Amino acid sequence: MLNNFRTARGVVVAVAGMVFCLGAQAGPGMSLLSPGYQARLETWLGEGHLALTNIYSKATGDTSLDFHKASDGKGRTFSVMEATNSSGKTWLVGGYNPQSWSSTDGTHVTMDDSQRTAFLFNLTSDFMLPQLKQYFNGDGIGKDQTYNQANYGPTFGYGHDLYVPQDLTHGGSSFLYTYNYLGQPSTGVSLLDGSVWHGNDVVFGAIQVFSISAVPEPATYGLVLAGLLVLLVRQRGRVAARVV
Repeated sequence: MLNNFRTARGVVVAVAGMVFCLGAQAGPGMSLLSPGYQARLETWLGEGHLALTNIYSKATGDTSLDFHKASDGKGRTFSVMEATNSSGKTWLVGGYNPQSWSSTDGTHVTMDDSQRTAFLFNLTSDFMLPQLKQYFNGDGIGKDQTYNQANYGPTFGYGHDLYVPQDLTHGGSSFLYTYNYLGQPSTGVSLLDGSVWHGNDVVFGAIQVFSISAVPEPATYGLVLAGLLVLLVRQRGRVAARVV
């Protein structure tokens, strides 16, 4: 009887956990991603509903070392940040990195179009810019996906398209080159406001990094639950047989 109760309790706990996963929002505490913003990222990535886990949130006094300690080797991520231009206007911007961050790799070079799946986004202005594909065979304009060094925050592109400095706050910039739409000659303008680059004058406020995993379809949970119920029935059968 005790084993029967334990099995039943396990089924209840498992189902509760699945329900929690289906309804979970991105990360603990105050998130930069509202449900609407998360939905936009899901649409741009094109993989359906996502489970986003907040693996890093910038704290007072943090440097790039804190970002890398939390984010390196964690697989693909969204980096989301408040970015303020020299006029004092703030946007919520960031980028999708399909590879793990690193403190030592330098530039992650992606020559094949199939590897050029990263993108930058401006959630405030509601647009995204994909990593450029090749205009011609061997074209390297869109090859420099991210820049990975210990003294850099989450930085994308060549030059850089989105640069977060060592103190994660002062002297950032955006100089679009690697990320854009084909046929859009906007090299050198800012992801924030479209202005021409004129120095490292972007100030970053809150920064958060989210790891990404897919959320199984409800049908998948149904199959798991069915399997758990079968195990429960079998367990009850064994208990009944021992009693007889």
